[in-house]
Amino acid sequence: MNRQSDLSTHAATAALRYLDQPIRMPEELRRRLDGNWDDRVALYAVADLNEELCFGTTWIVAGFRGLVLISGERINQVPYASLQAVREQTGVSCSVLVLEGGGGRAVARLRYTHRQRRGMADVRFWIERALREGVEGDPKGELREPGKADTLYLKRLLEPIQEAQSGLGAKQKALWRLLGYLRPYRRRLVYGMAGASFVTLASLAPAYFTGRLLDTVIRPYQAGTMGGAEALATAWKVLGLLAGAYALRELFGWVRLSTMSVVGEYVAADLRRDLYAHMQRMGLKFFSSRQTGSLISRVITDTDRIWDFIAMGVVEVSVSLLLLLGLGTVLLSLDWRLGLAMAAPVPLVLFMIWRHGERMQALFLRAWRKWSGVSEVLSDTLPGIRVVKAFSKETHERRRFQARNRDAMTEFNRVHRHWAGFWPLLMLGVHATVLGVWALALPRLLGAAGPALPLGRFVSFVLYMTMFSQPLEVIGQMSRMLNRAASSAHRIFEILDTVPEKTGGPGAIRPQVIRGQVEFESVAFTYDGIRPVLRDVSFAVRPGEMIGLVGPSGGGKSTLVNLIARFHEPNSGRIVIDGIPSHRYDARALRRHVGMVLQDPYLFHGTILDNLRYAKPEATLDQVVEAARAAHAHDFICRLSHGYDTVVGERGHTLSGGERQRVSIARAILHDPRILILDEATSAVDTETERRIQEALDRLVQGRTVFAIAHRLSTLARADRIFAIREGRIVEAGTHGELLARPGGVYRELFELQHGAAVPKGIGQ
Repeated sequence: MNRQSDLSTHAATAALRYLDQPIRMPEELRRRLDGNWDDRVALYAVADLNEELCFGTTWIVAGFRGLVLISGERINQVPYASLQAVREQTGVSCSVLVLEGGGGRAVARLRYTHRQRRGMADVRFWIERALREGVEGDPKGELREPGKADTLYLKRLLEPIQEAQSGLGAKQKALWRLLGYLRPYRRRLVYGMAGASFVTLASLAPAYFTGRLLDTVIRPYQAGTMGGAEALATAWKVLGLLAGAYALRELFGWVRLSTMSVVGEYVAADLRRDLYAHMQRMGLKFFSSRQTGSLISRVITDTDRIWDFIAMGVVEVSVSLLLLLGLGTVLLSLDWRLGLAMAAPVPLVLFMIWRHGERMQALFLRAWRKWSGVSEVLSDTLPGIRVVKAFSKETHERRRFQARNRDAMTEFNRVHRHWAGFWPLLMLGVHATVLGVWALALPRLLGAAGPALPLGRFVSFVLYMTMFSQPLEVIGQMSRMLNRAASSAHRIFEILDTVPEKTGGPGAIRPQVIRGQVEFESVAFTYDGIRPVLRDVSFAVRPGEMIGLVGPSGGGKSTLVNLIARFHEPNSGRIVIDGIPSHRYDARALRRHVGMVLQDPYLFHGTILDNLRYAKPEATLDQVVEAARAAHAHDFICRLSHGYDTVVGERGHTLSGGERQRVSIARAILHDPRILILDEATSAVDTETERRIQEALDRLVQGRTVFAIAHRLSTLARADRIFAIREGRIVEAGTHGELLARPGGVYRELFELQHGAAVPKGIGQ
């Protein structure tokens, strides 16, 4: 086993120990299995979560005639004949493998983290094959080999860690894919590469002209074979050529740098455009599983590193390789013996740089992860600075940031130490080669041994030789830039390759008008594939009807309205809008007819006018003012320093909570949706502000289908019907008066708790 494999296995073993996960099935467990099971082990895996979603260990062992489930002291045998299907429910942080018996009855539910998903996938495939074809025999006999099950289990646990450590193939593909972004700028790229080529040629000329000056002018003049006037005239010509070479080199250098820096900006801008556009197509599940700081880092920091690579790296590496090729050719043409001594070690040096770059990749990957941690702290803390201040947690946040910053610094310093230790040793080898060339040349210059070597030719050789270390150093430096760019490109394409949730397609319906009829048919939903949030929810709402949603926190109210807006898709059942299943609509087109007023309204940094027009950019000023008047927002806006052109801070923090809410309502009025969702729209304001907001809402809900979530039950008195939701089910439905008339009902209980008294007389009498 090579060193890389040793390192990978060591790291994987350490990770498994840290997670308190056995590497393979314990011998004592295997002995118990052998004594209680008349089958043979083919595969096994671990379900590492119990029913309470706490860490535990349930072994699932697949044999040739059935399964064995081992949890603690319990051993449960499940013959394949008793199973009809096996299903996997994938969640955000964990998954569940469901073994189904007759009638769809769940024989077992095995819950596990994503760390175990590969091993569980193998077992699922084996079970599916057993149910489909039978696996009484093992055609190739591979799974009957001693220790084969242990090998497969260990391999599945190690694969993700080893892939994360190496990532070489993925990063190489990412680089090639990155270079594909240069296609639209081929002409500019050709100009830049042409400039780089001419820079290389111009860089080779000065050393040649210097040698010619010595051999054809100075030495003949000193030997008396050339007159002073002739020597001076020839010298001026050579100097003119030398000056022209320098001028051309700087001119082509300017062409190269100015062209490629612009191309780099174009490519970085294209990547930012594609990355941000792709994020806009992603569903809420994508953002809930990733921290904002990490996404911001990919859009800003990683694309900036790509600019470095395109603007400098591509050309510099190309120039350096061309220069090495040109120098090698010129040195061999000047003196093949000395040229061979100088050029022969170059392939070895390049190989060493490449190998060192491979080792640096894992270090850069760890460093970028730590750097993302720094960004994540910033994205968490700065938007929530009021909470930090309110709880006097400045010192805590400062320490948290310092810890992440220190971790990032440690990782980057590890990168720099490896780099700094490698480069001097490499250059020491280059200098040793130069000394070797001098050792071969001196006897020939002094006439002591070997063929004679003209001084001018050797001076040219020495000048070329001194140039030799520059391209090697550049290639070495570019190797580090290459690794940085490869890591950044890999992180960018990881997001771009994430498949968006399906929101529409060529056949999707894009309604111009909807009536607002909404039906739920046995809808169930879960976020993680395990814990149900909605269970068998069914109801029908007529166009223009107002529905109140009440119930304990966590009961599923917000999830229900999010399903209407297609922020998520139901796991089972269906939602029908105007007689058409919602999944047949284009999600973005459907949301144009759905408006939302949230408990904590979000305002963007900008003017109040910009925030109001966000719902309808083409709205005229008169339409904006009319919407603001309807929302009782016009008066307070006019009292601001610049009226509708007043700039509100980030998230609108310069406005009060009630003012932000009224701006949000005005925005919804301007949007003019047919289906309106009110999510605790008045819960965070005082009584007077609530009255104003309620008046604005009364105007907003007219003629629309409304779903209103409210903890203040008094705000739902005007609702046509109220649904009481508990533990994901609609347990009660009726009008305000009807629900209050039900002794022991959920709604009546909530009303009494909120008002601190019994139901008023006359209700339910």
